[in-house]
Amino acid sequence: MKILIGMPAKDSWGGPARCEPPFVSALEKLGLSVETSDYVYGDKEKPTPLSGRIRRVLKTAFRFRRLLRRKDFDVIHLNSAFDARTVLRDSVSLFIMRPGKTKVFIKLHGSDIESFRSLPRYRILMWYLNRKADAFGVLSNEELAAFDRFGFDRNRFFLVKNAITFENPAIFDSPRPLKEVNNVFELLFVSRFIETKGLLETIEALALLRRARLRVRLTCVGDGPLRAEAEAAAERLGLLPFVTFTGYVDEATVEEYLAKSDIFVFPTRHPEGFPIALFKAIAAGLPIVTTRIRAMAD
Repeated sequence: MKILIGMPAKDSWGGPARCEPPFVSALEKLGLSVETSDYVYGDKEKPTPLSGRIRRVLKTAFRFRRLLRRKDFDVIHLNSAFDARTVLRDSVSLFIMRPGKTKVFIKLHGSDIESFRSLPRYRILMWYLNRKADAFGVLSNEELAAFDRFGFDRNRFFLVKNAITFENPAIFDSPRPLKEVNNVFELLFVSRFIETKGLLETIEALALLRRARLRVRLTCVGDGPLRAEAEAAAERLGLLPFVTFTGYVDEATVEEYLAKSDIFVFPTRHPEGFPIALFKAIAAGLPIVTTRIRAMAD
């Protein structure tokens, strides 16, 4: 079997860029013929301008069209999501690609199907994408139920798993030391800094804990458009001595923070599927404070 996989760009932020390379390696170990090409890029500190997005989508779609013409692939596997922006991108891309007899599988790294109830103009694109894709992969039972409620064919949706890999697994070999109530507890938040990930709520919770005279500190790993507002909130609440903003760091450095932290905090309400940083924290043995949604509920 020959598979063409639309990958997250290697320098993109977020979980997909971390979990998809091990998936490719596993397919190759099974003896499958796999070719990869960048399909999604994502935002970093600031969103990409609309004109840049349009050029990038068109350039990528025509590149995949050339790949599909050059080789006889059995499956094209696209890493994506399911919201207004990604449905528009994927619909335009598949129209340009013209996959023909090649089966189309779209792995959804998060979905917001309920938002389409208030976006009637996008429903045409949604049903076009549904007709063009042969199957979808989702990361949680909550998403399966949401697509089912919306009238999608349940037989074409599959609950898939993500892979977790560590750059330096030996860092977690030593047992985590027990702490007394009068010790300083290190809280850790790791994510892209956007409103729905819960960063501001985490900072406000830290203020409550400090007012209760609990000795806690917070390290915020990541970056994004909410960073300035988060730093201002920490200053307004008198928390600057107790909050550290690291900016974006590589995965090896994230693991170092996991190894020296006591509690992982992630009160997300983002329509994501499988937060890689959170599940790394679980694998590293950290207690977790999070919301009971999506893969976290599973």
